Amino acid sequence: MKLLLFFLMYNSLSASVLDNVRNQFPKINSIEEAEFYMKLLENENDPASKAYYAAMFFMKAKYVKFPLSKYNYFKKGKAVLDQLILENKSNIEIRYLRFVFQNELPAFLNYHSNIEEDFSEIIKDLKNSDLNKEFKQKILKNMLLVKSVNKNQATQIKLLSDKI
Repeated sequence: MKLLLFFLMYNSLSASVLDNVRNQFPKINSIEEAEFYMKLLENENDPASKAYYAAMFFMKAKYVKFPLSKYNYFKKGKAVLDQLILENKSNIEIRYLRFVFQNELPAFLNYHSNIEEDFSEIIKDLKNSDLNKEFKQKILKNMLLVKSVNKNQATQIKLLSDKI
């Protein structure tokens, strides 16, 4: 029965696995949801899918109770995401994910050194990226929800949103 339910859920996904994950991020509300999306993404080979796979480690860290497990999931997500950016420096979507997490994770994890760099790259290159207009707008909307975005950054995001 569970296998049938999984099969039905899998077949009811939108155009692609990546599109489905994009639509749900960052609304993942449990470790089970993160694991579900990890299962869907594990065989995907494009950089954006790999980045969302890394993001699911961060989401698992958010919901797991044991502190050591939280830290281990954080380390895995960080390692994968940072490596992907090294390999895909101009990929705006991967930088967007890192920007969100570096802004939202606790300061004691010391994972915030790329915030300005990622913000600048996103603002500079998002308009001309090959992402569709609706997804570009979603990225900008989600960036505005980041609690540490300052007024100057918010203004830049809104200006860019008006141009897209």
